Amino acid sequence: YKVSHKPRGIAVIINNETFDDEDRFPKRESSDYDVINMEELFRRLYFRVEIHVNKSTQVGSFVRNFTLSIGMHISNISTSDIFVAVIMSHGSRDSVYGTDGKSVLIDDITAIFNGDNCQQLRETPKLFFIDACQGG
Repeated sequence: YKVSHKPRGIAVIINNETFDDEDRFPKRESSDYDVINMEELFRRLYFRVEIHVNKSTQVGSFVRNFTLSIGMHISNISTSDIFVAVIMSHGSRDSVYGTDGKSVLIDDITAIFNGDNCQQLRETPKLFFIDACQGG
């Protein structure tokens, strides 16, 4: 894939730091520093960066949050070389949790952006970084 446009693409960073059920999901202390470092990294790599904090994962709202991020830049998406999503949250095997304590499968998240569901990114490489404990 050719990577030459500026900006290179969109980097969406989702940081779920504080959860409704603090006993089950303790606050992810210092995750804001990770966000700052990720934002700086992707800006230096010429990405347009969007940061979303404390999102629930009811499947409908989670999907809407992601697709709205893409929709805001629909006119420029065809000139994007790469799409990046960074999700930082609590997790379990194969899923991540929203601030409401509900889980969504990582496969469901990535499927939102496949060629059938997101035509605008059909020929665009997509990178997903998941920073979440996946249980044992």
